[in-house]
Amino acid sequence: MLTRAQLAVLATFHLDPSRVVKDQRGNGYIEAWDVRRRLLEIFGWGGFDITVVSSELAFDGINIRDGQERREVVYRVVTRLTIKDPDGYVVATFEDGAAGGAINPSIEDAHDQALKSAMSGALKRCAVNLGTQFGLSLYNDGSLKNVVRDTLGHGGPFRVANTGSGSSGTGETEPSNEPANF
Repeated sequence: MLTRAQLAVLATFHLDPSRVVKDQRGNGYIEAWDVRRRLLEIFGWGGFDITVVSSELAFDGINIRDGQERREVVYRVVTRLTIKDPDGYVVATFEDGAAGGAINPSIEDAHDQALKSAMSGALKRCAVNLGTQFGLSLYNDGSLKNVVRDTLGHGGPFRVANTGSGSSGTGETEPSNEPANF
């Protein structure tokens, strides 16, 4: 089982706006390095495994832009994220995939960037199953507010003890202590 402290972080905090980056279309996302950082903070070294289940080259061609020839490459990757409790027992496994592309004059750099992009995207899609701290709330019109307040499964029902302050001390209001509507 996960510890009460791990569950508290997963279930009670809003997403810090400084962790959200915007893409060209204005959609918010969390960068892969930040997902890994948060995994380490919550689950510790050895508390999770990231496995590339499959990867395949989906496209490799030439792109001519402004008279300059560049390599265009796309990879598809499926990744598995395994979460362990402090004793090393597996408590959750998530699997998801993503495609990543790159256009670069160097064939090596195009392949490297495309493969890393696909791997990063697949990891982020796996991690989003862990809730708001991993970007789940962003799927709710870019919201930063915690979207998983309680669970009937492992760790639940989870209710934050009322300290009377109504705040985490960071200036953020804690989510409601009321259970989710089941």
